[in-house]
Amino acid sequence: MPTLCMDELVLAAYSEIGLKGTATRKRFEKLLIENIVACGARFKAGMRQNKLVLEPEREADMRLLMEKIRFVFGVEYYARARRMRLTSLEELGGEIAGMYAQKVKDKKFRITARRVGRHGFTSMDVQRVVGEHVRRAGGSVDLKHYDVEIVVDVRNAEVYVYDEVVRGPGGLPIGSAGDVVVLFSGGIDSPVAAWMAMKRGCRPAFLYVNLGGEETLANVYRVYAGLVDVWSHGKDLGFYVVDGSRLVDEIKKCVMPSYRQVVLKRAFYVLAERLCRNIGASAVVTGESIGQVSTQTIKNMGVIEGDSKMLFIRPIIAFDKEETIEVAKRIGTYNASVCVGELCNISQGGVKTAAEEWVMEKEYEKIKRVVEGMDVTIVTKEAVRQDAPNIPENDSITIDIDREKIDIDRLDRTKFYVIVCKEGVRASRECEILRALGYKCIGTKRK
Repeated sequence: MPTLCMDELVLAAYSEIGLKGTATRKRFEKLLIENIVACGARFKAGMRQNKLVLEPEREADMRLLMEKIRFVFGVEYYARARRMRLTSLEELGGEIAGMYAQKVKDKKFRITARRVGRHGFTSMDVQRVVGEHVRRAGGSVDLKHYDVEIVVDVRNAEVYVYDEVVRGPGGLPIGSAGDVVVLFSGGIDSPVAAWMAMKRGCRPAFLYVNLGGEETLANVYRVYAGLVDVWSHGKDLGFYVVDGSRLVDEIKKCVMPSYRQVVLKRAFYVLAERLCRNIGASAVVTGESIGQVSTQTIKNMGVIEGDSKMLFIRPIIAFDKEETIEVAKRIGTYNASVCVGELCNISQGGVKTAAEEWVMEKEYEKIKRVVEGMDVTIVTKEAVRQDAPNIPENDSITIDIDREKIDIDRLDRTKFYVIVCKEGVRASRECEILRALGYKCIGTKRK
């Protein structure tokens, strides 16, 4: 197994952590290092004036660290660097010129110097002396239109030299801001809201109210797993599920049509607040954006929240849809999210966009006991089917339940049925009934 030269390491910088008071900064630094350790690489960690110095044991650890650290919240930027002892500027310049002779040959370069500590020279002196040595090695100086930027970071008696900087996500380490519950649908918005809360140091638990069936749950879980596998680095971020099918049936039966959506959202809030109390979380995070849908008008969000004492955080409150989609693509959740159908639309006719508080309370009272009786269950990876079902290519029959009803008497148990509808939710529920009767099928959204 190849080993590293002793002077090769990863230099990682944070930004706003350095603005904290001494005690808070040390706590955040410790948490940041713990989160980097959770990436799986083995290394020694130290601090050098607001920078982390990470020394991997082997080349394999270096590669793993360079790949994973870019997903660790709190890291502003990082680089693979070489450390050397400071003797004189001339010797330093000669050493750096030898390191970069091939890389700068016939190319334009610049030297960027930084200093911490007391020295008999300035940062400009470092740039001038080192730059001259590198120029003699075959490069040409261009401070604006350069091909290679060599950073010389002088920290007391040590010098760190690097040329390729990788941006991290920034923010604060997960766990530094406390625990929250994310109302999670698996669509485009809620994963982005969860990611933004994580970036601010929140450690989320995820609550999904399942209004569909097994396939819907599997699709939503894939979005959750894709988010936490990349961005949580071993943090135990629970995935909780509530079966909401009875709730939907009760709302359709009891609640006036124009208030069904806002009453359903109130039920979601109540369930999330209950989970917060049970697990000791301090806030609920939602993917709501002003005016995006009927329940997200300013008036309705206030009425839905009611007299709750819980803090509700809406990270994307001022985003338009395109901005949210852009973030979803950047963080890697978009492709999985578009496979999740719209689950919450149970309206019939127009939806009240400025709900009256007294009417809301009256309508919610009709289904309050149903909500109180709903169980919240934590779900593990093993409990959710992760593989896509194997659909026979030449022996499957598609039934679009938006266009035709399922006639049980005409179904054949030797055939495989693909049940579809516009969003896939009703299809998923119908499929569960059919499977219970012994039919082979899958429920999905219409392509």
